[in-house]
Amino acid sequence: MVKINGIFDDLNSSAVKTVKFTENTVIITYNSNTNKEYEFNCENVLEFTQSFLNCISNKESVGKLLHQSIKSGALTENK
Repeated sequence: MVKINGIFDDLNSSAVKTVKFTENTVIITYNSNTNKEYEFNCENVLEFTQSFLNCISNKESVGKLLHQSIKSGALTENK
């Protein structure tokens, strides 16, 4: 069983419906397919969580942050 440490589901994002944080993964549900969750490994969930919270508080794009994090390798898809 996966322990969820944080759930963000009231996002002001056209691309992202929900973001869940676990001990070492980030689980994303996109608005384009709300029935599917994408699980990403994250080496430093605390650091990523802080970036995510800063993004929300600064009213920046959540989708852009996630895209950049995937592209840089901070988040790697768990297939």
